[in-house]
Amino acid sequence: MLKTTFFTDYFLWVAHSDNEEVMLRDVTKGDAIFVSGLLMDPEFIHKLTGRYVPFTAAVARNYARGERGRGKKKTLLLEPKPGGMVLGVLLVKLTQSDKDALDKFEKVAEGVRRKAPIRVTIGTLERTATTFLSKE
Repeated sequence: MLKTTFFTDYFLWVAHSDNEEVMLRDVTKGDAIFVSGLLMDPEFIHKLTGRYVPFTAAVARNYARGERGRGKKKTLLLEPKPGGMVLGVLLVKLTQSDKDALDKFEKVAEGVRRKAPIRVTIGTLERTATTFLSKE
């Protein structure tokens, strides 16, 4: 079951497992991954990682959603675009196992995607996180 913690001073909420505590520093510091698309679904993340990974709404500016291919080979991706904006979620309080599962899903080792730094807005705050971009 998920619950939310709201940090009033920053208009920032975090959804997390009801048996896990989340502090503001868990959201503003440490490893965090910005995702959009299917990885925004907490149930999908739970199947992928075996746990409910804490997350909050996030906006990435100067990026846009894109796609490559057709049919079963269609791939959704995030790509730089001046003036663009993508709504996604920021996954926080990540374990190494979580990060490994996300890397595997995004096929980082196979060279399909690469990790890259990205600036995101969460509530009234900005921070740097990691995201997955096309290797192209």
